[in-house]
Amino acid sequence: MDSVKILPFFYPKYLFMKFYSHSWGIRRNPQIAHILGVDRIYAARPSVFPWRSKKASDVLIGWGHKANTVTARQQAKAQGIPYWALEDGFIASARHPTQTTQRLSLIRDSSGIYYDSRQTNDLEALLDVPQSIGATNGNESAQRRFDRAARVMAQCVKLKVSKYNQIRSPFPSWLTKARQECVDMTLVIDQTFGDCSVAGAQADESDFARMLDWAREQAKANNGMVVIKTHPDVILGKKKGYFSPGMLNDDDHQIRFLVEDVCPRQLIQSANRIATVCSQMGFEALWRDGVAEPPPVHCFGVSFYAQRGLTIDHARARLNRSSLTIEQLFNGVMLEYPIYWHPEKNVQCDIEAVLDWLQAQLQVRALQAESLNVVGVSFWKRSFLPEFVSDSAKRIKFTTRPCSAPAHKGRDIEQPNVTELHWGMKTHPENDDRPVWRMEDGFVRSVGLGADLRRPCSLVVDDLGIYYNGQQASRLERLLHDVTLNEYEQRRIQRMIQSLIDSQLTKYNVEAISASDANGFKARARGREIVLVTGQFQDDLSIQYGALEINTNLKLLAQVRRSFPQAFIIYKEHPDVYSGVRPGKLSEQDVREFANEYVTDLPLTVCFEFIDRLCTICSLSGFEALLRGIPVSTFGLPFYAGWGLTSDYHSFERRRRVLNLQELAYAALVLYPRYVNWHSRTLTSAEMIIEQLIQQRHNAAPLKSHWLSRQARKVRYLREALF
Repeated sequence: MDSVKILPFFYPKYLFMKFYSHSWGIRRNPQIAHILGVDRIYAARPSVFPWRSKKASDVLIGWGHKANTVTARQQAKAQGIPYWALEDGFIASARHPTQTTQRLSLIRDSSGIYYDSRQTNDLEALLDVPQSIGATNGNESAQRRFDRAARVMAQCVKLKVSKYNQIRSPFPSWLTKARQECVDMTLVIDQTFGDCSVAGAQADESDFARMLDWAREQAKANNGMVVIKTHPDVILGKKKGYFSPGMLNDDDHQIRFLVEDVCPRQLIQSANRIATVCSQMGFEALWRDGVAEPPPVHCFGVSFYAQRGLTIDHARARLNRSSLTIEQLFNGVMLEYPIYWHPEKNVQCDIEAVLDWLQAQLQVRALQAESLNVVGVSFWKRSFLPEFVSDSAKRIKFTTRPCSAPAHKGRDIEQPNVTELHWGMKTHPENDDRPVWRMEDGFVRSVGLGADLRRPCSLVVDDLGIYYNGQQASRLERLLHDVTLNEYEQRRIQRMIQSLIDSQLTKYNVEAISASDANGFKARARGREIVLVTGQFQDDLSIQYGALEINTNLKLLAQVRRSFPQAFIIYKEHPDVYSGVRPGKLSEQDVREFANEYVTDLPLTVCFEFIDRLCTICSLSGFEALLRGIPVSTFGLPFYAGWGLTSDYHSFERRRRVLNLQELAYAALVLYPRYVNWHSRTLTSAEMIIEQLIQQRHNAAPLKSHWLSRQARKVRYLREALF
């Protein structure tokens, strides 16, 4: 991580400490210093101690209990200086360490290190204190902690989170076939040879041999197979493991080596039993999501999670450890022991913030292309599109028109996975052989209009259609069909909805927040139902693809008056239209034929305070009203209609599932869009963007419609985007 981007952050209890290290790598890493709450880490010489007139606050730090820390630990002991062992946390990064230096968590242990069972350590002490296991005795505070642990653990399982979270390889064909045929599988987890965690687990090479012999017996007894999972560092050629094909016998045909870097969670879910000496993957195999029962874990060493009543233990050494539930173990190991670090705010945070940020990185990987041809977008859009799609494509190429040749012909023969990316429904492919993605603004976009060159903070990328085209399926529609929320996600989306309501955020956030004239409208309504009709830009593609016979604002007004003859109807013009960005403003005389009131710059969020119903063709305002508990009637084909949450003029044959509001909002705000933090130019969570938009709106100038104001806005936004 670039040190100039790291904000200073001090923790009072470390404020007067000085940290020393023999490790050049630790000293030169600014993120470690900031996680520890100091400006710098000083060099500790092997023979010259800078703390000769030492202070009680001086600390010597090193990386775990590796061989190169022996001297440092001995020197610290001789000088009476504490030694703190540092290690990557159990959710360490979004990629493999060879691909990033950005840490999401760090372990700082002042008495040992978690993987060394031969001596005490902070984790061992944490798990053995009565408060950590007091939930069974009715300790309400402890029970809340373990309930939180259960929620976080279920989310880790759902996101398939591991220690390192690089893009994974697919299962090899032989393993896929074994899964399909339900072949009994004993998964054996290899580790890097000579790793200090093996010695710390009071194990050695003989324990790996015992584990393989046991696995052979399991395969024989269950007429199954043994899969040896090769360590990722061995796959990269950096280290060697304990197992190799040369050590197998002639009759070991049932043993297969898995040398692909597949997703650990998917592999765990495929196994009938798991054998490990002390790998973290054995701990991850214990995680539960309340849906599927995890496979039994057999430990052949004294790992930090072994001999606590959760594993089947084959280790030669025995320790007197307290029995724990998986929630108690997870609480200590994942919630209390590590320090979590927000990669964008550069401050300590809780694990939930890390998971939400990590989810934003992981879910974009579902769409992958070797080469992405972005078709027909303006130079303005080219300035911000790469940040949204670079994690989904190895190569990005901007073109003015679609490729006319089929994907398997011509010069694309060397690029068989060429995908075209189109902006919405503005352009179309010239042949059907090539995969097509479509992109459009997200639902919480910016403070400012796209037509004023305000770059978006969120976009959607859709490989099936696009959300506003209700005439065909889209990725959002597929997500809404399949979405199920665990308790973690329910709580998260409810907080997000409440944040949007409290902050009065919408898509563009261009309307000034002003005091409501609710009483005036209610007085004029005289007890009648107040119905808000939101206008749309007539030539917008959302009308072309999201409307049927009611396809103009006047037709909508006429139908609403027929549907609600006694209602007090308010018509609100679209911000693009009344601000002068786009043409099509209705005359007040035409509006008054069907509506009681005609409003332009009255903020939509103010209208939400006093209306009883919102009617629209397919405007996003209907979704925003649903979030606030306002009844919505639709007269077109919006993405949020047809799920049992709205009153719909049309029927939706494809949408047969009934959703609740949380499911709709989670798919639309979390699963479907991509968010970019323009301070770091990286993908981020929805919560981070909401926080930034709230701050931006406080500093934003009010929206004005005359020409000079629009040009000034464009220049200001363009300067921010390019510089």
